[in-house]
Amino acid sequence: MVRRPHMPMSERAKIFIPFDPLPGYRQMLREREEELLNVPRVDLSGEQRERLSRQIRELEPGQLVAVTHYAGGRYVKTVGCVSRVLEADALLCVVGEKIPIDTVAAIEDAE
Repeated sequence: MVRRPHMPMSERAKIFIPFDPLPGYRQMLREREEELLNVPRVDLSGEQRERLSRQIRELEPGQLVAVTHYAGGRYVKTVGCVSRVLEADALLCVVGEKIPIDTVAAIEDAE
């Protein structure tokens, strides 16, 4: 039986280095995925804006809500308790997240 010489640890480690046959391919896929996931922002009608404005005025701290808002090229739904509404700064604070009021598309009761 023929025995191979013992391979040093530094050489053995090279065997397990990840192989990337197509450098940059994963990055290209990630960028393409981002392009496909981004959606254009929908402009609300005057009636929808008025309804949202009324809903925001009626919000109370501690109220459980689901807020759909536009962030990072897509619509995101944040569910949690309203901590406060900062009308002067045009911010809605839900679960410690400050949501610009002009990005809000819908507010629903989450109960």
